[in-house]
Amino acid sequence: MAVSKRLRYEVLRRDNHTCRYCGAKAPNVPLRVDHVVPVALGGTDTPANLVTSCEPCNSGKSSATVDSALVENVADDAIRWAAAMQQAADDLLEQEKPKLEYRAAFLKEWNRWGYGEGEDRKAIELPGDWKASVERFRVAGLPPWVWADIVDVAMGNDKVLDANKFKYCCGIAWNKVGVLQEGARRIVGASRPPARLDVRQAVLEAAFTVWHCGLTDNEDAPTPQQADEFRESLAALTDEDLTEPELIVQAAQHATYFSLTSFAEARRNMDYDAIFRAWHSAWPTTWVPGDEPWGGKFVGGPTDHQSKWVREQIDKLLDAKTHVRRLVRAASHAGSHKSARIYHGLSDDELEVTGVSGWQSKAGELWRVAYTASDMVEPTEEETASFFKGLRRIVSLGEFYLADIYQAASAAGCYQDPDLMPCLTQHLSVFEAAALPVWDEG
Repeated sequence: MAVSKRLRYEVLRRDNHTCRYCGAKAPNVPLRVDHVVPVALGGTDTPANLVTSCEPCNSGKSSATVDSALVENVADDAIRWAAAMQQAADDLLEQEKPKLEYRAAFLKEWNRWGYGEGEDRKAIELPGDWKASVERFRVAGLPPWVWADIVDVAMGNDKVLDANKFKYCCGIAWNKVGVLQEGARRIVGASRPPARLDVRQAVLEAAFTVWHCGLTDNEDAPTPQQADEFRESLAALTDEDLTEPELIVQAAQHATYFSLTSFAEARRNMDYDAIFRAWHSAWPTTWVPGDEPWGGKFVGGPTDHQSKWVREQIDKLLDAKTHVRRLVRAASHAGSHKSARIYHGLSDDELEVTGVSGWQSKAGELWRVAYTASDMVEPTEEETASFFKGLRRIVSLGEFYLADIYQAASAAGCYQDPDLMPCLTQHLSVFEAAALPVWDEG
């Protein structure tokens, strides 16, 4: 119900037909009667809360019914309250401005990726709490321009599912935050030991946040007991483990995929997957690319027996604390040579763990390459087993020259013969042999 005409007239007359907010007068501007403190914010309908206002100042306001017919002077407290509320609203908007700008910068980079063209183009869907996650990075000091590189890396990784792209971005972002903090400590001249402790805490907190947010995003929020268990497993990490913080965050993210509460288990699974994937992906599905196989025969991938043996070697080497990146290189080398022997670049102590001989593996690769070079046909499993059986027989005979073994392996491969013994008659000359070490593999 509108303010009565009598009351409106009395308010206008009391205020000398002048806007109490800006001082504008009639007839220069249209005048209204306004609540100083809006009713929705606790303002009353008494004359002390009614004031003359010009139309621009009154924009967005509403009137309420006034029961009193007497017009009193507007209370000073009401004026001050209205001014304070307006100032608070302005301050809040100013505080929100950096947050909104930072969020917009992230969205700009995220929306560069998607599916379709034109009006049919769709961006990859973000999780419901993405705004809160992005805000944590703003508070942590991550510059908005960094998101371009972070999003490109995440979107360009085809092995990460679309549903996990945002979590992958968060993992990369936390790593960036750690790098920034380390750089800031160097600039201010912080001593190394405290910086190490701070960085350690930052990495552990980043890993825990990625894990906790990842499970919450999957509507499988961890219990307090599970959270404590994961924190304890993180606390068990040594400083040597933290030399590659990005791997710590990735392992925490890996734990969210399988709802794991043990960081050690998640790291082991992630390392194993990386090594086994390197071996399997390097194994060529066909020997010669093209529409037709060479000689009418396709060359398949690893057999179940080979895959099982590779898994066993990886498990033993991981248990022996072999560096994961060296294992990835060794597995990739084996796969590219169609071998199930993980040996390339590993030490004698590490090879002793799996019982794989480095020189025998190399001899086997030389034999296989020469074998396939004849008519592009791979040796059978039986022939391969016979070849290594022959190698072991040679070892049992006593001393031998390693160069002779490699030469004999290549020669036997050219004849597609798994038996090296006939080719060992091609010994080195006396002078060459005298310059080479003697190998004794008993």
